[in-house]
Amino acid sequence: MAALTEEAFRTLLDERGILRQGVLDAPARERSFAVFSQRADAQLDVDALARQAERFFATKLGATVDKHYDGVAPEVDAARIVIAGGDGTSSGTRLCYGRAVDGADLAAAEEAERAMGTYGLALLAQRCKTIWIVVPETEEDRAALTIAAIFASHMLGPILSPGGREIYGVRGARLKLEGRASPYR
Repeated sequence: MAALTEEAFRTLLDERGILRQGVLDAPARERSFAVFSQRADAQLDVDALARQAERFFATKLGATVDKHYDGVAPEVDAARIVIAGGDGTSSGTRLCYGRAVDGADLAAAEEAERAMGTYGLALLAQRCKTIWIVVPETEEDRAALTIAAIFASHMLGPILSPGGREIYGVRGARLKLEGRASPYR
């Protein structure tokens, strides 16, 4: 997916800041961090995410455009999420796209879990109804991984890595951000 400028992104939203239907194709899960969410819709609680970011990650988080759902439960939505980490290495703006979980998402979670020799996170993914795709700019994108970790801590679902080779929770994401290996391998 080509980089989407802020100006171009804003043209895709309605007056409430919600993505208009059919104007943006879902980013490829295979090239992004995918965060499973237990919400039944693609509504994004930016205020709650900001509190999680501040409290547990010492990071500021916001959206470039305010969301006003007013009782609307969208099937898909998108946001450009801005973060500023206290250490300066996890800062930037990344596109995040929410949609319903599909069978390919669940199969990818199961395959990642099987490849890692772990158990439990694919079962957690099965309880999730939506998935948020966090689009990285580079292969080792700390800002995108930080956003994924913050989303996972609030949305109570696992993270599927770009390429679908790994599935992990918030602790696994934190270890990656610290440059440490997962204890589960």
